[in-house]
Amino acid sequence: MFRQHHLALFRYAFRLTGRRDVAEDVVQEVFVRVVRGLETYRPAGRDLAWLFTIARRLLIDHQRSRRRQPDEMPVVYLSEPRSDPSQELAVALAQALGDVPEADREAFLLREIGGLSYQEIAAVCDGTIDAVRSRIYRARMRLRAALSTGVKVTT
Repeated sequence: MFRQHHLALFRYAFRLTGRRDVAEDVVQEVFVRVVRGLETYRPAGRDLAWLFTIARRLLIDHQRSRRRQPDEMPVVYLSEPRSDPSQELAVALAQALGDVPEADREAFLLREIGGLSYQEIAAVCDGTIDAVRSRIYRARMRLRAALSTGVKVTT
């Protein structure tokens, strides 16, 4: 289960927090909780939706604890400067995602990175399928607008 889903969980947590250390901690804690909860787990859907639900709750807890500790300095990971168009697109996408409202961004990431269905996203986010569709649509429109004005993609 870890090999199959850890990368999608990491990408989700990283995109929501922007911090590699937090994303790694969240993924680790997800699987710790999975091991602890296996005896009581009753599958109602795909395992992936269950994993993302755990990750989402951990990320909410992290956000709450961060509000109580405002003096914490963020960890910045630097890489070598590149002029690679795919790298530029990745940076532009990350910046554009940062401007998308949190609820819309979360639904979008669960769909695009997690591969969850609208129904699974609604269950993870405690919402309706119509709300999920609207959130994903709004996120896509914001991203499309941001990327069409700021980045030229050549193929």
